[in-house]
Amino acid sequence: MLQKCPRCHEGQMFENSVYSAQFMRMNTICSHCGLDFIQEPSFYFGAMYFSYAIQVVIFTIVYLTLRYTFNPDMGTYIFWMIAASVLIVPLNYRISRVLWINLFVSYKGNAKTQTK
Repeated sequence: MLQKCPRCHEGQMFENSVYSAQFMRMNTICSHCGLDFIQEPSFYFGAMYFSYAIQVVIFTIVYLTLRYTFNPDMGTYIFWMIAASVLIVPLNYRISRVLWINLFVSYKGNAKTQTK
């Protein structure tokens, strides 16, 4: 995912790369159009619904892959589901936030000229 501003599709929403130590650091405003990424306090709590859905998909993929290739014992299922969840945390965090803000902010094309 590109993780760009939902209004102008130019500015970056996050400061660092996905798998850096500070993957959670978001820019407060878009460098291109000036959109405030932090709409209000606790705005991104709703992103947990997307995060949950992504985790369910990951669990399902891991389960089906293991079930129809190796059919291991229960401990192996648990280990690989936890491992997949930990590996996907930074990406899941970002995708869920990007999806959430895109529900509320629509694309405006040349937003820089419209905001001034």
